[in-house]
Amino acid sequence: MHGFSISTFIASLVGSGATAWLVVRGLSSHVADRWLARYKSNLDKEFEAYRDILERKRQRVEAELGHRTYVTKTQFDTEFNAMKDIFAALGKLRLSFNGLRPFLDWTPQDEQGKLRLMSDRLNHFLERFNVLVDAVESVYPFIPEDIYAHLETCMKASLTEIRHIQEAGVQALSPSGYRDGANQHQTFTIAYFSAAKSVRDHFRQLSQI
Repeated sequence: MHGFSISTFIASLVGSGATAWLVVRGLSSHVADRWLARYKSNLDKEFEAYRDILERKRQRVEAELGHRTYVTKTQFDTEFNAMKDIFAALGKLRLSFNGLRPFLDWTPQDEQGKLRLMSDRLNHFLERFNVLVDAVESVYPFIPEDIYAHLETCMKASLTEIRHIQEAGVQALSPSGYRDGANQHQTFTIAYFSAAKSVRDHFRQLSQI
């Protein structure tokens, strides 16, 4: 009992309690900070996701109000590239259509010469026609129906012209042959420009996400 002091004993207890309290307080503060940081991170993620949902809904509403079609960027790019390839082929075919039946003053005088000239032009036209058909039919699911209807008219007019020339031979350069060619050319041209207008209108109505 020598050297024992009540005041010293009490002080030691108080000191130990204070130390323990400080330790507990420090640990609690550390855990709370970690929990708050994790909670804030999760909250930020949820907020970003919710904001993205709201933005998508806003775009859909704007698309509906503006009578626009709501598509993904992938779908837009697919349709755009399909139309680009189709009109590249269609434009070349149109150029060949213009000179498919040459004017009489540009043709050889003998019948065999005329047949050779027409055969060469027809073969060139056939090559471009086949390229167009491949381009259209290979992407048929991605072509709007109204646009496809105009493209189909172009292809039918081209095929009719091909058959007329094949069957008529040199008579394709007769007055009746030129009338037939003019009719098919007019049908093709009207459908060509109608298709071009429909494509422009179609892409103006698309809204990407």
